[in-house]
Amino acid sequence: MCRKYYDIGLNLTDGMFQGVYNGKKYHSSDIVQVLDRASKIGVREALLTGSSIAESQQASQFAHQYSSEELQLGYTIGVHPCCANEFAEYDATIGNPTNDEESNERIGRNVQEDPTIAYKKLDELYILTRDSLSDVRFRAIGEIGLDYDRLFYASREMQLIFFEEQLKLSCLVGQHLPLFLHMRTSCSDFINIMQKFINGFHDHEDRFCWSQRCNIEKPIRYQFLPNRKFVTHSFTGSSQELKHLLSISPNSFVGLNGCSLRNEENMQCCKEIPLERLLLETDAPWCDIRRTHESFKYLNSYEIPFNSVKKDKLSKLENIDDTMVKGRNEPCTMEQVTRVVANAKDLDLSFVADRVWENSISVYGNTITNK
Repeated sequence: MCRKYYDIGLNLTDGMFQGVYNGKKYHSSDIVQVLDRASKIGVREALLTGSSIAESQQASQFAHQYSSEELQLGYTIGVHPCCANEFAEYDATIGNPTNDEESNERIGRNVQEDPTIAYKKLDELYILTRDSLSDVRFRAIGEIGLDYDRLFYASREMQLIFFEEQLKLSCLVGQHLPLFLHMRTSCSDFINIMQKFINGFHDHEDRFCWSQRCNIEKPIRYQFLPNRKFVTHSFTGSSQELKHLLSISPNSFVGLNGCSLRNEENMQCCKEIPLERLLLETDAPWCDIRRTHESFKYLNSYEIPFNSVKKDKLSKLENIDDTMVKGRNEPCTMEQVTRVVANAKDLDLSFVADRVWENSISVYGNTITNK
């Protein structure tokens, strides 16, 4: 396989890769087979997403446990906007929404009135980030950002507060690390916050006591290093939002996956993203390319070279090496995503794959260059 792929968004800690779907166990872990299929397609690097403190710890563990000569794994550390309630001592994970927007708003008000509620979890995140800095597989701060489509997970207030606080943490610990960002139906607030950190500012209030945690004097000045790179992954915004996002910094990159390529507007954005600012991902086990998506016709009849069965059938097979689970995305679909982008841009597949590989290494590095 001459083409190399770098999947910058792989949620390997998701229970589906342990055979658990909606709380029910259907089969044993097939992580080894999933990664083997990815390497057969040409995936040589993958970034495991940290979505909560516990999942960031697990992503680190998996990156060390499952890396191989054929497929190297890095990881991120951060709390996803949908998990922002974690900072208020709630069991907040991607698979555990409160489904109660009024309750989420109360949580946000409580933290506003009493910031000490969040100190314990901020301490944990600070220590985890600080203690991971010497690990070559720790590649980025993330997944952090805003998601106003899913306020049934966490309120705007909680998301805004802890997007900013995690960006502050990223300026105090791991300033050299790139960012892995999430933006959904929140472009204006997202860009305003990012611009604030690009320009730099003094924080005289220090509501969450970073000065004590890091033993530095107030007021603290926060500003990204001039060469700090960041990727807004799984981009689904408009052409205008894309322009705003790319204009805030030459270090602003965009990540695309199956969910980024669902409709005509998405495909138009795909065509407009400069190749030198583009990274690709699967966001597995989510965000697959489906027959109903606008992107499907850009595959030009390409099919993934593996069989697939329903989740309850996998455990009945003697050999699952080349068998995917229907409805569960995998990193082996990286070639699908790359083919759609190449065909939409009317460019050679290998040319696109090579340039995106170079972009990905430039932003997130790899095990060899990070040593």
